Amino acid sequence: MRILSILILVLLFQNKVFAGNITEEVRQSYKERAEFVKNYISTIKENRKKDKKFRGTIVESVSGRLYTRMGPIPQNQLDKTALEDCKKDGGIDCLVRFRTLKKNLKYNRYAKFINSKNSLNVLGEFIKSKKIYSSKGIDILINTENFKNKNDFFCGQTKSDYRDVINDLVKEINIYPSSFLQNSGLKYVMICEKITDKSLGFEPGGLAPGHVDQSPGVFYLNLSAVNKYKNSKVKKEYIRLLFHHEFYHIIDASLSLMQLDERWEKINKNPYSSDLVVGALGIDTSVEGFISGYARNNSAEDKAELFAFMISKHNAFKKAIANDEILLKKSQLMISRLKGLSKEIDKNFWRKLN
Repeated sequence: MRILSILILVLLFQNKVFAGNITEEVRQSYKERAEFVKNYISTIKENRKKDKKFRGTIVESVSGRLYTRMGPIPQNQLDKTALEDCKKDGGIDCLVRFRTLKKNLKYNRYAKFINSKNSLNVLGEFIKSKKIYSSKGIDILINTENFKNKNDFFCGQTKSDYRDVINDLVKEINIYPSSFLQNSGLKYVMICEKITDKSLGFEPGGLAPGHVDQSPGVFYLNLSAVNKYKNSKVKKEYIRLLFHHEFYHIIDASLSLMQLDERWEKINKNPYSSDLVVGALGIDTSVEGFISGYARNNSAEDKAELFAFMISKHNAFKKAIANDEILLKKSQLMISRLKGLSKEIDKNFWRKLN
């Protein structure tokens, strides 16, 4: 009985990918990964024309490496063999992603809170934390011990008062229907005293790191960055924009469109900036097709910025897209994708934002 075996090592995929650090090299790796899956599907389809019993499987380790087995043998046996390949190669948390021509619906890389350890398990790394509040299935945590992972991502132990921040976060979470939140991929908000990451080159207000083309579902909020705003009104506005921006990165990852989104990019007339553009907090449509300066960095930030203003400054957003055909087309595409996650993202939902 013949069994075909293919192994690919995706060396650039570590345990985190931020929208802000998507280089051309990383994009090329995603393209190669997408091509690998495409070739896998093509091989399965061609062989099934001759033998309906021909099957395949793709197993993924937490580092992003892919392992595949194919042949005219039972699916469970293929899955088991590919999982063994992954483990023998030193792979951690090996999971089946594809079973012949179907996605494994049980696959996810979501973080999990481990009560016995008082820790959040994020891609095999444990962050000591405490649950403070829960809203519509989203748990809000504080960090109880400084955490730094092997990629130099740092989340400091929460020491400052966070109660007002939680109140503001809950208001933003409650904007959305439960059905949408359930399918969005957001599971946890982790409040850190301070967040640093060497790969970014600046101190972020928050982050939503992804795993390859998925998301662990965690939004990390930088309390020290939020507390720099002494004016309470400005602070609330900053939290609103920050939350919805990072939330869309998680949604984008759930849709597997964060790193490669050709349909979105084809809408643009102007290219993305080759240099980092920070820009101000407000809407800036001085460059056609972009809702802000920061949106000009790459497609992931473009989408996250558009969504943030679409939700938090809806009336100003509507005026902006009325005068920009590119922004209008992007908005229409985004809204159709959001509807795909929940039918409750309907006219009534948008009307309430006015």
